[in-house]
Amino acid sequence: MSYPSLPFTSKLFQLTALTLSLALAGCGGGDGVDSLRPPIDNSGPVQALNISNVSISDNSGSATRIITSSGATASVKVTDAEGQPVSSALVTFGTDAPVSSVKFSNTNGTVLTNADGIATMTLKAVSTSDSGSYALSAKANNDAVEVQSPTYFFSLQSANLIFDQVTLAQKILPYGGSTDITGLVKNSSTMQGQKDVEISFVATCGTVSNVTTNVLGFRTTYDAGTCEGSEEIVATIVESGETISLPVTIGKVSDLGKLDIQCISGDTPTFPDSSASGAGNDQCANNVVIGALGSTLPSVRSIEFVVSADDKAFANESVKVELLNAPNDFGMGSRGNQQTLSLITDSAGRITVPLYAGNTTASNISVRATLISRVDVTATANNIEVISSVPVQAGFTVEPTKKVLAATETNPSTMDVRRLNDSTELNVVARDANNSFVDGSTIRFVAEGGTLSANSCVVNKGRCSVTLSTVGVLPDDRRVTVLAYTTGNNTQQINNNGIFLDENENGVANINEFKLPSMTDIIFTQLVVGFADTTPIFTPSSLGTISANPNGTSQKAFTMYGFNPQGNKKISMPSNTSIQVQAVDKTSGSASCTAQITSNGIVSNILSVPMSVNLSTPDSTNVLGANQNDNDKSYVLRTQNCSAGDEVKLTVTTPAPNIKTTTETIAVL
Repeated sequence: MSYPSLPFTSKLFQLTALTLSLALAGCGGGDGVDSLRPPIDNSGPVQALNISNVSISDNSGSATRIITSSGATASVKVTDAEGQPVSSALVTFGTDAPVSSVKFSNTNGTVLTNADGIATMTLKAVSTSDSGSYALSAKANNDAVEVQSPTYFFSLQSANLIFDQVTLAQKILPYGGSTDITGLVKNSSTMQGQKDVEISFVATCGTVSNVTTNVLGFRTTYDAGTCEGSEEIVATIVESGETISLPVTIGKVSDLGKLDIQCISGDTPTFPDSSASGAGNDQCANNVVIGALGSTLPSVRSIEFVVSADDKAFANESVKVELLNAPNDFGMGSRGNQQTLSLITDSAGRITVPLYAGNTTASNISVRATLISRVDVTATANNIEVISSVPVQAGFTVEPTKKVLAATETNPSTMDVRRLNDSTELNVVARDANNSFVDGSTIRFVAEGGTLSANSCVVNKGRCSVTLSTVGVLPDDRRVTVLAYTTGNNTQQINNNGIFLDENENGVANINEFKLPSMTDIIFTQLVVGFADTTPIFTPSSLGTISANPNGTSQKAFTMYGFNPQGNKKISMPSNTSIQVQAVDKTSGSASCTAQITSNGIVSNILSVPMSVNLSTPDSTNVLGANQNDNDKSYVLRTQNCSAGDEVKLTVTTPAPNIKTTTETIAVL
C-alpha cells in the first residue's frame, strides 16, 4: 500500500511561500483559505478554486493533532471564487509519514467532495512504536484546476486500549471440553468500542486462537484438549499491552462416562441423517449411495463419525477407520486407497471420511470406526452402495421470500449495536429435463452466516424450503452467501474453480471457504441475502435542503441504505421498509406545496423497499457480485409549487417485528 507524496518538501518551500503570498495579496489578505487562480486561457473561462486549511478531529468530534489507532478524521472544504461549495472535486490527502506508521481509509488517499464541498478522510496509526510528528496536506482538482492546502502537523500516539466485559461462557469444563471467550476492547478516553484491534491469547494448557475485534467486539474458542485441573488463559491487547487473566477449571478424564460414536450418512433429508451411538457394532440406518465412475451420480461422498461423551462433543480423539466388504477399486480417504486411516476429531468431535467409487457396482459396503484409546467403542456405517443409475433433475432455483433482513439496530450517537432476529424462507423449485416438477431429490444448503433451520430439504411436487435467520454469525460486509446444491445431469463450476461457498464473491476458492470435494454431476445455485441495519444512512449524508420553485417542480436525488456501509457493496434497508414524504406548506400562495418520491420508475408519496432487492446476480462464470444493481437504494425527491420556508418530512419505517422509525426534515430554500 502506498500514499501520495506531499508537494511541501523543503526544496519547494520557497515556491510554496511565494505562491501563498501572491494568492493572499490577490484576495485582500489571509483568511485561512488558499486561493489560486489559473493563468488566463483564451479557449474559455476558468474558475478559481479555493481549499481550506486541513482540520483533524477525533472520534468525539473535537479538534486534535494526535492520531491513534482509534483513528481520526481529516477534512477540507473546497469552494469557488464566490465562496460557494464545489461538489465532486477530487481531493487527494497526503502525508510524509511512512506507510508502516499511518494508513488512510482507502489505498490512494483520494475522495470526492460532497454537496457542501467537504472532503473527509480517516487516518489511523498502525505503529505503536512510532511517536514522531508528521505533516498532512490536501490537494484539490476540478476541471483541470489544482490547488494545494497549507500543511497541518500531527503526532502519532498509542491509544489507551482496555478490555471490557471479557467473559468465559463456561468457567468449569468437562474433560476435553471447550468454551467461547467474548468481550470488547474500548478506548479508555472515549469508552467507545474499537474494531481491527489484535488480541493474542496464551493458555497454560489447551489451545485458543488469536482474534481481531470487529464492531461487535471479539469471539474466540478455548479448547481444553487433554488438559485437566486448574488452568489459566491470558488475553493481551497487542497494541497497548493490556492483559486480563481468565481462570478455568477442567474435569479429569476419569470423570468421563462411556464414550460413544455416532455415524452420519450425509445422504438423507434430515441432519444428522442417522445416528447409532454406544459401544458395540452400531450401524447407520440409512443408505449412502455413490455413483460408479462414468455414471452421472457423484462418484465421491463423505460419511462422518462423531465422538461424544454424555451427548457432548469430544475433540482431539484418535479414531481408527477401516474399510470392510468393499470391491477392489473402491477407495477411502483418497481414490483407490483401502488402507486403515488414523484421524483426529475436530472441535465438534467429528471426523469426515470421503468415499470414492470405482467402476464396480456393489452393495453392503461397510466402514468401521474405532477409538484408539478405547477399542471397545466402535461404530459401523454398513449400508453403502455403488450404483450407476441416472438422476432426472436438470435444474432448480432458490428464491427468498425477502432478500434483505433486519439484523442489527445501530444507535448513531453511541455506536451501540443491538442484534435483531429476522428470517426468510429459501424456496426451492426443481424441474427435470422436460421442465416438469420432480419429487424426491434432496437440496443441500450451506450459508456463510446466520442460521439455517435445516441443512437440506426434500423436493415434493417440485418444491421445498428451509429458513435462514439472522441469529448466529454476522459477516462484516453484511452479505450472506448461500450455496444450494444437489445431484443433476449438467455439471457446473464457479469460474472453473469447482463448487464452493464464495463468501467474498471473488470467484476464487479461498482458504477456509467451504468447497465440495467433487463437482461431478452436481448442479447448484448461489445467492446473497443482506443482513441490514435498521438505521438509514443517506447520501448526501444530510438531506438538508431542496430548491424552491413556487411555479413548478424541484427535485433532489439521494441514496438510502442500512448503517455499516461496506465500500461499493452497500446493503439497502431491510425488505419492505417504507419511505414516505409529506410536504408542510408554511407559506401563503395560490398553490399548495406537495411532495412525492420516486424509485425504480414508481412515483408516490410512500414507497417500499422491494422484497426481492437485487443484491447481486451470478455472471456467465457463476461469480457473485458481478452485476450489482443499486436501483433499490436510489431515490429522487420531487416537490411541486413549494416556496422558500416550506418543509418536507421524510419518514423511514422498518417492518415488524423490528419496527424503527427515522424522520428527516428537508428545508425548502
